[in-house]
Amino acid sequence: MKLAAILAAHDEADRIAAVLEGLKPFGLYRVLVVDDGSTDGTGAVAAAAGAEVLRIEPGRGGGKGHALRAGIAHLRRDAFDFYLFLDADGQHDPADLRRFLDHLAVHPEADFLIGSRLLDRAKIPAKRWRTNALGTWTLGRIAGVTWEDSQSGFRMIRKKVLDRLELRATGFAIEMEIAMKAADWKLRWAHIPIQAIYQPGPPRSHFRGVMDTWLIAWESLKC
Repeated sequence: MKLAAILAAHDEADRIAAVLEGLKPFGLYRVLVVDDGSTDGTGAVAAAAGAEVLRIEPGRGGGKGHALRAGIAHLRRDAFDFYLFLDADGQHDPADLRRFLDHLAVHPEADFLIGSRLLDRAKIPAKRWRTNALGTWTLGRIAGVTWEDSQSGFRMIRKKVLDRLELRATGFAIEMEIAMKAADWKLRWAHIPIQAIYQPGPPRSHFRGVMDTWLIAWESLKC
């Protein structure tokens, strides 16, 4: 099985190297970092760690969705089996990819595997979890799919599924847009337990809580 990873990154120079190092044992087909207008040398750090880097200059990007769509377009012509997405800020442990692969070894028919932080929810800030849970439940009811953690940034999607989706979201709505549009195809879904990692110190997430949750819901309902 061939996996191509896409990591959208904005000013993650101090964390992205560890994420990329954690992916190396899996021998991925391609590892692409989309450097979304970083000003701290994120792209150079990623390149030094062995990743391919696609640079979006400051002022030309549109947030996480724009970066992921650029990465998908960059890799689409290649022949591989699954896209792998995970955040570049260290909130996911790359070692948890083994759980995804173990699931596929038993259930090779799975099309869309989403990392679920449900078992580790005590580590997630309460406000963030509540908005995530509300959006997951509401949009899951609309899509007719039971999701555990629809906004998780750690996921694997079969290439032939993702390549036929027309995506337009620019910000954090991209992950929910992908799930909502994929739901129309009656896929085989899987929820994979993963760790929730929150670093000490001030929050680093670019997610804007209630505002981004409303945008995710609105963009998803327009799918």
